[in-house]
Amino acid sequence: MNNLHTLNRKVDAMLIMVIALLILGLALSYNYYQSRKTTNTENSEYAADLLAYSLPSEAAKVLEENIRRQPLSQKGLKMRKALAEICMNELNDYDKALAQLVFINHFGKDTDVASGTEEKIKYCLTRLGRVYDAERRNMMNEGENPIVNTVGPDTVVQLGNKQAISIDELKLRLAKQGINFNNLTKETVNKVLNQMTQELLLSRAANRENLKQDPEVIASLKMLENTVLTSHYLQKFVLKDAKDNNQRMQLLADEITKLSAKEELKINNDVIDKSFGFASQSAPVDSTPKSN
Repeated sequence: MNNLHTLNRKVDAMLIMVIALLILGLALSYNYYQSRKTTNTENSEYAADLLAYSLPSEAAKVLEENIRRQPLSQKGLKMRKALAEICMNELNDYDKALAQLVFINHFGKDTDVASGTEEKIKYCLTRLGRVYDAERRNMMNEGENPIVNTVGPDTVVQLGNKQAISIDELKLRLAKQGINFNNLTKETVNKVLNQMTQELLLSRAANRENLKQDPEVIASLKMLENTVLTSHYLQKFVLKDAKDNNQRMQLLADEITKLSAKEELKINNDVIDKSFGFASQSAPVDSTPKSN
C-alpha cells in the first residue's frame, strides 16, 4: 500500500512539473511575441510614411491594427479620426469613414476629438446618397417617428419612401444650364428632369457595382473636384472685380506668383528634361501665366 502511495505522489509531482514547464514555455513564448510586436507609436509613424508614399490603403490597415489594440482610448479615437479622413479624402470609402465618425461621436462625444464629426457625418451621408438617412437620424434624436412623412412636400422625384430630387435641385439645374425662368415651358422642365432622373438611376447602378472604389473613377473625381474648386476660388476671390480680359490675366498671374512664393513651389526641369529627352535648359522656366 505504501508503495502505491509513493508511486502516486511521484506521478503527481511529475504532472505538476510538466504543467509548470508548459506554463513557463507559454509565458516565454508570449513575452517573445510581445517583444516582436511594434508599438503604437511605431505603427503611427509607419502609417505616416505610407501616406507620404501615396499608399493610403496600407496606411489605413496599419491604423486599423492600432485601433484594435486600444479602441476606446483617446489615442484610439484620434486614430479613428485620421482613418476617417483617409477613407474620405484618399479612398472614397465613405461607408468606412462614416462608421469611424459615428463611433467617435458616440463614445467620445464630449471630447475634443469629436469636434466637427457631425458635419463630416452629414458630408458622408450626402456623398453616399443618404440625405434622407441624415434627416431620419435627426427626427429620431428629436423623438419624432421617421416612418411618417418621409418624403418632403418639395419632392419632385422619390425612390420608395425617400426623396431623390427636390424642387430646389431641379431649379438649380435649370439655372446652371442658363435657362431663363421667364420663358420657361413645361417641355423644357420635363426634359431637364428626365435627364436628372436618368443620371440618378445610372449613378445608383454604378454605386451598386462599387465603382467609387475604382482607381480611375477616384482619379477622375479628384480632377473634377479640383476643377470646380479652382473655378469657384477664382470667381469669388481673384477675378470678381476684373473689368476685361487683360485685367483677368494680370490678376491671375499675380495670384499664381503670390501662391507660388507662399507654398515655396519649385519646378524641377532637370527631371522633366531627363524623362522626356528634352535638351537641358540653362535658365529655369517661369510657370506663371503672362498678361497680354
